[in-house]
Amino acid sequence: MFNVTEIAIEAFGARLKEAYEANFGRQKPDYPDIIAWVGRMSLERIADSDALYHDVEHTLMVTLVGQEILLGKHIREGGVSPDNWLHFMVSLLCHDIGYVRGVCTGDSDGAYVIDQSGRTFTPPAGASDASLTPYHVERGKIFVRERFGHLDLFDADQVIAGLELTRFPVPDVSDARDISGIAGLVRAADLIGQLGDPDYMRKINRLYHEFEETGANQKLGFTSPGDLAAGYPKFFFNAVKPYIGDGLDYLRVTQRGKQWVANLYAHIFAAEHDQPQLGPQRGN
Repeated sequence: MFNVTEIAIEAFGARLKEAYEANFGRQKPDYPDIIAWVGRMSLERIADSDALYHDVEHTLMVTLVGQEILLGKHIREGGVSPDNWLHFMVSLLCHDIGYVRGVCTGDSDGAYVIDQSGRTFTPPAGASDASLTPYHVERGKIFVRERFGHLDLFDADQVIAGLELTRFPVPDVSDARDISGIAGLVRAADLIGQLGDPDYMRKINRLYHEFEETGANQKLGFTSPGDLAAGYPKFFFNAVKPYIGDGLDYLRVTQRGKQWVANLYAHIFAAEHDQPQLGPQRGN
């Protein structure tokens, strides 16, 4: 059978290994295989999710842009170690694993753990994995501790620090203001991987329906996917740009990174000037 998801996961594992080896050669020679294994494990689980937007492709995009961000930092400033790269990649690969029902050991049929104390949430009948949006960061942190916390190779706290900064809207606490540290760059990768995705506008319908499932569309003032598309520039400049400045600077160092920046601003230009593009039908 021709399984597109399987092919993507296999190819991506090879790309993860190549990226590490291109930067660090034979330093910590077991790391490329470890990163590829984490990628396969995470993506196989995410492939089981029925969330419309937060799927395998989203995690691929976030991880790809994250690679370019950290590569740009390594080229421009140096100081990125194999251990930095390992933990950064694991954070990216697991940043949305918490959406998937059943990934935490405390999950049961119909009730899903939402914090370290073991409290659970039962979605309403007919709900998708998107119903776990308010809890997915905490669930991701639980998953990381369960899968990596007992392994000497990993510092689970480093991975979790990256996940913690992917909360959105960004909490008004001092730790959340980090934009230049490794954890802050995980958030930058998450945001740019979404908004700079060449197909982002085509996927807005999916994202809107995820918002609708939790009522987030009403809180954000959107009544249709078209509202979400039209509000892209304002959303970017007010809610996103303050947290991705260093990430954008590092992307401008590499050739692939420049393409991500171009994609991002092309979407903004098209939305601001009402240019034809893929996605929700525009109003007259």
